[in-house]
Amino acid sequence: MHITRDIVAKKAKVSSATVSRVFNNPNSVSLELREKVLLVAKDLNYKPNIAASQLRRSGTGVIAVVKVNKTNRPYYWGSLKLFDWFYAQAQKGLLNAIENTSYQLSFYNIKDEKDLIEISKKVDGIIGYDIDSREEEKLFDQINIPCVLAHHIQPNNKKVHVSTNNEYGGQLQAKYLIDKGVKNPLYISGYIDQVLSHTQRLDGIKKYFPNIRVYEINFLENLEINKMVNDLKKYINNDIFDGFVFVNDLVLVKTIARINIDLPLIGYDGAPYVSLIDDVASIDFNISLIYEKALLKVIDMINGKKIVDEIVLPSILF
Repeated sequence: MHITRDIVAKKAKVSSATVSRVFNNPNSVSLELREKVLLVAKDLNYKPNIAASQLRRSGTGVIAVVKVNKTNRPYYWGSLKLFDWFYAQAQKGLLNAIENTSYQLSFYNIKDEKDLIEISKKVDGIIGYDIDSREEEKLFDQINIPCVLAHHIQPNNKKVHVSTNNEYGGQLQAKYLIDKGVKNPLYISGYIDQVLSHTQRLDGIKKYFPNIRVYEINFLENLEINKMVNDLKKYINNDIFDGFVFVNDLVLVKTIARINIDLPLIGYDGAPYVSLIDDVASIDFNISLIYEKALLKVIDMINGKKIVDEIVLPSILF
């Protein structure tokens, strides 16, 4: 037997229109009612008719996730295999948001504004993936369909943003060290002038450790990592620093793979491999939640709702 929307509505004791809103505009339905309808739909193995939904909306039924080409940068974390887990976390959030709707996702890489404008003609909405500079943000200025930018760029008044707060994350790092009794930590970073998020994290730490010493390296070069490790050994032997804070988990892991440090350590990014290491903390900026919220906002905008920016605060992982 073909399961229709009306059958789901009858069993859930709601209107057919409510079932439609659950799948096409989930934020317009209360959580309790949404869960009730989804449970019935799952029991009946109901799948919404995507083609019909598209016709009713007079749209494509497709939302684009757009990544801007960053190959001209001296350093971009997204080009490193050690960060492939990050894409999986972002996709998890996107799937959480879209799985109970009649929309589909499509993924694109773009070089310039021309590419973006062509994509905008084929889809109902756009999510800007890892938009981390005002130059990238400006590419979206001429886009007139619903659009949400994520996850590093801070809001302005032109587009809707769902962002992390790297400065707050740096403050969490500092508070963790203070709770551990650290009074004179060393901050290990790199590409501070080129990567805005690195600058913001340092600014957050300086709220609590204004005179913190910064050890800056090119952490993609093993020779520089090895030199830094040798310096750390000297610092530890001479009791110069009583804790170490890292700009990201990549640098932290590269360090402790070379030297045993029996002092408080904290990284940044909430990388899954850090959880395998005892007595090490990291800052998780909840990437799945950022992209889940970004997609739900795009859907709300498609449905005519007025949407505002949102900051998803980082949290600490022990």
